[in-house]
Amino acid sequence: MPYYVAPFTFQFTTTLIEVDNGVTDVDCNALYDAIKLAQASEEGIIYDRIGSGSGLNQLGPGVQVGLSIELLGNWQLKFIAGNYIARVGGGNLIGGPSGDPIAYSAGVQALLIQSANSTVVTTGGSALTTAEHDLLVKAAKNSTLAAQLSA
Repeated sequence: MPYYVAPFTFQFTTTLIEVDNGVTDVDCNALYDAIKLAQASEEGIIYDRIGSGSGLNQLGPGVQVGLSIELLGNWQLKFIAGNYIARVGGGNLIGGPSGDPIAYSAGVQALLIQSANSTVVTTGGSALTTAEHDLLVKAAKNSTLAAQLSA
């Protein structure tokens, strides 16, 4: 039995999140809210999780990091077939079978508008010291100068 949260219909047996006819723009915040409701529904609690989200951490007053949604298992977002461009924005949508969160729909060109601002790169350790920073800047300048001289 499907579960509906406008503009999304969650098809638990086919693991598709169908987008209503006429909707061409999907906001990640609205999608994630709908996913949480579907997972907590009477139907949703008997199936594996649909997706997980991260982000929205406060960086300061009125500033927060972006939202990233990972569709789990074989879940995908599916637009109604037609001749149009569908956009997913307002965060990052990842996951799905073979890393493809958008299911094929005939005639639909789907654009995932991913945000590098929502990306956090962690390698461990700590920030550069002032001496390390100065050494790195000096090396970059020397490398640039060497490239210019050899050209």
